[in-house]
Amino acid sequence: MTGKRWNTEFFSDIGDPSQLAPLFDSLPEVFFFAKDLQGRFTAINNPLLAMIGVAREEVLGATDYDFFDRDLADAYRSEDMTVMETGQPVLNEPWWVPNIKTGDIHWYYSSKICLRSVDERAIGIAGIMRPMGNTTELTSDHRQMTSVASYIETHYAERLTVEKMAEVAQCSPRHFQRVFKRVFKTSALEHLMRTRIRHAASDLVETRDSLGTIALGCGFYDQAHFSNQFKRLRGVTPSAYRKQFKGLP
Repeated sequence: MTGKRWNTEFFSDIGDPSQLAPLFDSLPEVFFFAKDLQGRFTAINNPLLAMIGVAREEVLGATDYDFFDRDLADAYRSEDMTVMETGQPVLNEPWWVPNIKTGDIHWYYSSKICLRSVDERAIGIAGIMRPMGNTTELTSDHRQMTSVASYIETHYAERLTVEKMAEVAQCSPRHFQRVFKRVFKTSALEHLMRTRIRHAASDLVETRDSLGTIALGCGFYDQAHFSNQFKRLRGVTPSAYRKQFKGLP
């Protein structure tokens, strides 16, 4: 029996491949995931769950669109589709993944392969991510824009403009907007808005502050502007969100 045939027969005899899952859970700083053709998560290991800040039951059967900004989810999905359509793996591609609860930005090297059925049909993808050792491994554009994202995280309540963010990045506003969109797959102003909404959502649950106080404290012009943007991004009004998660009157 040839080595290739022996190897093929061995894996065909494994049976349920999910028995390998505990092994992936024990890998330190290696994040494993698998998705089906529709982009639904079918597997995810514990380190990745901890990094993005959600529970396993929230992830399985969900898609990137349930957790990430649409622009970022579109980019993830586009790469997944390319892997499935071409059958070619993507290896060590730099990607940023935000912690859903804290907003912290983490940079990783991502690798993906196409998963095939017994009759060689593409049925999904599997991937791993490993953290970059430090930000010096990033390109200058990535480091530059990451510094702006960190600035937004600590100054979101201020009246931030594109010009101010470009000043932080030490480049022209036009160059800044172009590079930020390329690096983070969304515009700087949309990233700022989503950061404000995330902090406002926490305040709605963790405090009894009025909607007007929360709106002003998170950088919104007024309560109406806050309510409109909150409903656009969260699908419910701030009041409904507060009642849903805290039961406040």
